[in-house]
Amino acid sequence: MPPRSSIVQLAKLVGRDLRRGNPSEDALASGRMLASVGATVQVLEGLLTEASRKRPNDEMVDGYAFILQSALDALRIDANGGRAQARADIDEVRQAVEQAIIRGGLSGPVLMLVGRAFAHAELDPGRPLQEALVGAIDREGLSEPASANLPDMFAHFAKIAKAMDDDPFAIHAELAQTVATFPSEHRAAFAATFAASDVAAIREAVLGFALDADREVGAAVLSVLANGTAGQSVSSNSVDRLVRVRPWLIETRRSEIDAAIRALRPKAGPPAGTPRAEIRNVMASMPDGSGAQSFFAIVKRGRHLALASVLVKSELGVADAWVRDGMSKAEADDVIEQIFTGAEAVEVSIGMFERRVADALAINLKLGTPPPFGLLQVTETLGLGLLQPKAILPAELADELLAELPPASTDLQAREKAHHASANWHVKISTLRSWFEAGEAVEALLRPIKTRRKRIEAMLAQYLPTRRLFWADRCAWTAYILKEAHENGAQDWIEFALVARYFAGDKSLDTLPIAQKIAEKSVLVFAMQPLPPSPPVKACR
Repeated sequence: MPPRSSIVQLAKLVGRDLRRGNPSEDALASGRMLASVGATVQVLEGLLTEASRKRPNDEMVDGYAFILQSALDALRIDANGGRAQARADIDEVRQAVEQAIIRGGLSGPVLMLVGRAFAHAELDPGRPLQEALVGAIDREGLSEPASANLPDMFAHFAKIAKAMDDDPFAIHAELAQTVATFPSEHRAAFAATFAASDVAAIREAVLGFALDADREVGAAVLSVLANGTAGQSVSSNSVDRLVRVRPWLIETRRSEIDAAIRALRPKAGPPAGTPRAEIRNVMASMPDGSGAQSFFAIVKRGRHLALASVLVKSELGVADAWVRDGMSKAEADDVIEQIFTGAEAVEVSIGMFERRVADALAINLKLGTPPPFGLLQVTETLGLGLLQPKAILPAELADELLAELPPASTDLQAREKAHHASANWHVKISTLRSWFEAGEAVEALLRPIKTRRKRIEAMLAQYLPTRRLFWADRCAWTAYILKEAHENGAQDWIEFALVARYFAGDKSLDTLPIAQKIAEKSVLVFAMQPLPPSPPVKACR
């Protein structure tokens, strides 16, 4: 555990970097480094202490907040990857926040700083923090739309919009993080207030709340937009964007979108011209063991280049999407090199990207969880048409990939050869070393079992059979990627497609080498986790 003085000095350095507008590599890595040594709670305590002073050092507050955000983000990633200690560390931070609230003395702005750190990391802040913020609203009038000075509030966000070059996607990210910690009824009130802004870029930005996970928030925004203030202009982009996101929402939420489209279409201006997009590269990472897969595209728009990225997860759908604009060719080339080496990515077609995202959107739709607003920015940047959710079953995808092969490539001998080869996939593709199972269900299954052999048997006989479609999906999409990357070249994609078929079937997994590898690695990762704390022993009377 680093000493408190070291964390203080780090917060000073990071805060100074942020004020210069160009965070250094050390600043960017600080959160992950402190999270890795279990010091996230110490960062939180430093932020609370500094921000609660009568005259806080703004640079240090910014530094602490940045480090806390990145530390929580690192813990979220590790927790999603199955690291039990990361889940415990996140819980510890939530408990520390709750204890600080109980002790009292935290103002509304300080609570919002902590809430924004959780929102940035896409983590639930916990009910105590949400309730404390509601109390701050009642006590301090903390930007409550019903009681706030609306001209001042609009002026504040107009400055933010201008600083972000009126980019609706960047503005929405700022607005969303500002209100993310509040309960849904308060977020709905905030969002509706933003929708009434006289700044066109802010009204464009609040369209993103139509994709909020809570229907109440989206409905509040769409109602204000549909009934808009007289004299306010409506861009054709607003209507087009609502049309584009409509298929991404469940049927019960589409009526609100439809009402807004009907109301706004007659008021909309003529279609705005957009620079023609020239897609230079489309790259896909290999699917990892948690079901995550990243796509990147370099696009030329006008004289500049942009990097678009989408993260999909096989059980969550589209999880993240963003665009980095205004890149030079040298910057783009550097990014491409980093993606190829760091993410073990390969070149794919834009068609493959569209199909993968359409399949992920079908998962979003099934779960009733809309994709992030950034996905709309990605589709616009790439110049894509209407992107409809469309599920692709792993067995269907495998059959499609294998359909034109000669019988000798898919017969019994070929299948057995593919199964045998799967034992060494991780040697060829390092990402596949992350192909293992983890989480609370795995821990509950394995903890009572004492030997490694019995644990592996339990994974193969009891757990992996419930996850056949998950692993079939991993293999099928890997096959698709490799087929595109090695067109007219290596044929190892056939192995993945054949194993995808096997996983999608109902035969025993005991004799499938890749299933054995997954079970072995799962047991190894479980064995490396620290034991949970023992319950306190009650004193005898």
